[in-house]
Amino acid sequence: MGVKRKITPGYVVSRLVVILLLITTAFPFLMLINMSLKPNVMITNDFLGLPNPVYWMNFSKALKFIFKPVLNSIYVCGISLFFIIIIVALSGYAFGRMEFKGRKVLYSLILAVMMIPYTLLIIPNFHIVKGLHIVDTFWALIIPYVAGQQVMGIILAESFFRELPGDIFEAARIDGAGEFGMFARIAMPLSKPILITVGITSVVAMYNDYIWPTIAITGGDNVKTFCQIVFNNAAGKGTNDMGLIAAAFIIGTIPLLIATASCLKYYVQGMMVGAVKG
Repeated sequence: MGVKRKITPGYVVSRLVVILLLITTAFPFLMLINMSLKPNVMITNDFLGLPNPVYWMNFSKALKFIFKPVLNSIYVCGISLFFIIIIVALSGYAFGRMEFKGRKVLYSLILAVMMIPYTLLIIPNFHIVKGLHIVDTFWALIIPYVAGQQVMGIILAESFFRELPGDIFEAARIDGAGEFGMFARIAMPLSKPILITVGITSVVAMYNDYIWPTIAITGGDNVKTFCQIVFNNAAGKGTNDMGLIAAAFIIGTIPLLIATASCLKYYVQGMMVGAVKG
C-alpha cells in the first residue's frame, strides 16, 4: 500500500488555486463554444445561457465563410515551414558542428537579431516587400516569415547539434563520409524532435499572426488569411453575427489542433532537449 498523503491547509489551498486557474483558463473557450451554438439574437439577450435549441447553422455558414482563408493560411504556413526547416537544419549544423572563419561573429549577429522587437521590423519589412513588388501576394507573407521564424530555430538547432557526441561523427568520417553525408545520415535523423519543435512553434506563430497580414495583404479576400478575415469581422468590419464569428474561430483552430496533437510527443521531447542542452 502507498503512503497516505497528509492533507494540510497548504495542500488544500494549492489544489484550490489549480482548480481556479483551470476554470479561468477554460471558461473563455467554453463560452466560445456556447456562443457558436446560439443564434445572434440569443447571444445578445442571454449571453451566459445555454443554447436551446442548438443552432448548428453557424458552423455550416462559418465553413463557407472561412474555407478559403483557412486554405490560404495553411498554404502560407506550409511553404514557409518548408524553407524554415531547411535553413534551420543546415545553419544549426554549420554553427554546431563545423569550424569556419567568422562563425562566432555570424552566430552573435543571429543572437542580436533576437533582441530586436518585432514591431520595429514592420516598417522595414513592408518597404522590402513593396520594393520587390510582392505586396498583396502570398510571398509578402512567406519571405518575412521565413526570415523571422528561423532565428530561434537556428539557436535551438545549434545547441542540439553542438551537444551531440563527437565520436559518432568521427567514426563516420573514418568510414569515408563527407560533411553532407554526416548531416543527412546522422544529424538529421537525430534532430527530429528539435526540428518538429521548431516547426510547431513557427506554424502556431504564423497561423495566428494578424498584424503583418493586415499590413502586407490589403487587396481582395482571395489572398487574406484566416486570422485576418475573422478578426476584421469580429472588430465590426464585416458581419456582426457573433455566433458565426465564434463558429469560425472554432473551425479555424482545428488545423492547429491536428498539427499539434499529431506531433505532441516529439514536441515535448524537443522542448526537454532544448531545456537541458540549451
